[in-house]
Amino acid sequence: MRMETENPHGATSPEEIAGFQARWSVVLPAEYREFLLKSNGGWPEPDTFVVPGWHGQASMLDAFFGIHHGRETERLDRAMEVYDARIPGDLIPIADDAGGNVVCIGWKGKRRGKIYFWDHEDELDEQGLSRQDYRNVYLLANSLTEFLNNLREEDDDQCE
Repeated sequence: MRMETENPHGATSPEEIAGFQARWSVVLPAEYREFLLKSNGGWPEPDTFVVPGWHGQASMLDAFFGIHHGRETERLDRAMEVYDARIPGDLIPIADDAGGNVVCIGWKGKRRGKIYFWDHEDELDEQGLSRQDYRNVYLLANSLTEFLNNLREEDDDQCE
């Protein structure tokens, strides 16, 4: 996997990452902090990934979020605001797919460093309220490196 453009919104710094962590009271896994320092968001090539157990089977990444002042929809702070009360509290959204779902990284406990797919179509309970459980969350990889290494070229039969 490579990024279409390294640091498309400009580089971030350890200080900016520390500021993000302080704002959101989280400690990002070291592997993800290194990824942000190197890529700080952007568009991966290849971009398709399999989602084990999900009805759609596979999806395509749109963009990784970064810590920058560039395009709002690709800012990690904005993603945290949008998904704060929607995804489980031990996950952080790190990328989105073309269908409005997000790829997340666990930031604490037994999920720390693992990569998950969150399906927005199944986020509501019977009363139409957002639920923060794992019925719409699927494990993708045990690490960011494993997830990035598993990205493939699009296969029209795979993606929904």
